[in-house]
Amino acid sequence: MEKLFYDLSESEFSKGRKILVWAFSAVFFLAGIGIIFMNTILHDKSIHITFAIAPFGIGIFTAIVAYMASAKKKDHFFTMDNDKVEYKYGFLNPVKVTHEWDDVKEIHIPHKEKKVMLVYKDNSQHIINLTWIEKKKAHFIRRHFYYAVREMNIELVKVITLPKK
Repeated sequence: MEKLFYDLSESEFSKGRKILVWAFSAVFFLAGIGIIFMNTILHDKSIHITFAIAPFGIGIFTAIVAYMASAKKKDHFFTMDNDKVEYKYGFLNPVKVTHEWDDVKEIHIPHKEKKVMLVYKDNSQHIINLTWIEKKKAHFIRRHFYYAVREMNIELVKVITLPKK
C-alpha cells in the first residue's frame, strides 16, 4: 500500500478573500462607532444609540470568522501507511491520534457521510470524522481507507449511515 500524507495546515482561503472578510468586519465595526459618535458627540437623536448593537455584532462575528480563516493551523496532518493511521486536526484542541492496523477488526464506511468507523478487536469503536476537512481530501482519504482495508484483509462493512453514538 502506498503511503498517504495530507498536510491539513494549509489555509483554504485565498489572500484576497481574507482581506475582503477583514474589510467587511471593519466596515461594520466602523458603522457601529459612527452611530455612537453621531448620538453622543453630535447629539443627533434621530438615530438611537441601541442601533449600534447590530453593526457591532455583525462586525464581531465576521472578525471571528476572519481570524479563523487567517490563523495558521500548526502541524495538522493525516497520514496512512502499512502500519498505522495517524492524524492531528481540529479547531480548538487538536490531538494527535494513532490507530494501529493490527488492532482493527473491521471498518464501517457510510455511503454519504464523511466519516469512517473503526471497530477494534476488543469491540471498542472509534469514529474518524472527516467533516471539517476539505471535500476533495476527505474523498481521497475515504477511498484510501477502502483500498487499504481490501489489501490488508480487514472486514469492510458498507452502511448507509453510522450510529449516532
